[in-house]
Amino acid sequence: MKQKYSKKHIAGLIVLIVLIILATVLVVVNPFKYLKSLQPAPTVAADEGPVAVSVRVMKLEPVDLQNTIVGNGNVVDPSSIDVYSEVAGTLTSLAVKLGQTVEKDQVIATVDPSRAGVTYKESVIKAPASGTVLMLPFVQGSVVSMQAPIARIGLLKDLEVVMDIAERHIGTVGVGTKAQMTFKAFPGEVFEAEVIRLSPVLNPATRTLEITLKVQDPDRKVKSGMFPSVVLNTERLEQVIAIPRSALLYSGSQAYVFTVGSDGLAKKNLVEVGLQVGDQVQITAGLTIGENLIVQGQSLMTEGTLVRILQ
Repeated sequence: MKQKYSKKHIAGLIVLIVLIILATVLVVVNPFKYLKSLQPAPTVAADEGPVAVSVRVMKLEPVDLQNTIVGNGNVVDPSSIDVYSEVAGTLTSLAVKLGQTVEKDQVIATVDPSRAGVTYKESVIKAPASGTVLMLPFVQGSVVSMQAPIARIGLLKDLEVVMDIAERHIGTVGVGTKAQMTFKAFPGEVFEAEVIRLSPVLNPATRTLEITLKVQDPDRKVKSGMFPSVVLNTERLEQVIAIPRSALLYSGSQAYVFTVGSDGLAKKNLVEVGLQVGDQVQITAGLTIGENLIVQGQSLMTEGTLVRILQ
């Protein structure tokens, strides 16, 4: 019986040793490597060539460019007359109101030139011409002199608009320059105007030049003292090549763009720029009418890049 137990014990040891050997083989040798070798190798895709970059283009056509200067003006009456007192003293009465129509020789105000201990007769101030009261700088009881006007009377026959332009624009504006004006009082309505005078002197404090425009107002809608928005039409170029500013790229100071050739490849074009109006830039050299200019996706381009034009 003891001998039989001994044989079973030996058989168990042998089985245990076999299991240990198998476990060692599984750890040391990767069985999946053999299985992987039995799998078919992946098929390598054939070379499909360069990938096309999607872009949007515009066909170059001749356009007109109109440069402008935008500013604000002031409606004035060039035929207005300032009325002065003949004596210095106290303004004892004002017989008119701002905007009132007066007739020639109508009494406007009275001034008392009396001083302490001396009494004088009041001086009567009359309108030198028929018109409309545009300015009354003093109120009753004010002390006035013979150098400051008591009132301003406008004939309101031919109103003008004055505005200031920056020094850099002086060379582009002259007598005859056309303009358009709009007034808040007349929304949606545009008044045509024309430059009729330029000041011979530049304002040294603001570095601006005063110009005068005549406005076309047959219905007499425009009033003295209004403040219109003015658009001056300066340089105008007809039938030139102009492109969006965003299509331009720069290498240092050299501007360039990309076009699409007949072979579907991107072409780098060195260009020279001219007049810039808003977001449009004139191209004076480097492009021709009819070329397809890349206007979207150009930042991804290099010379010879294959492109796909999006509709």
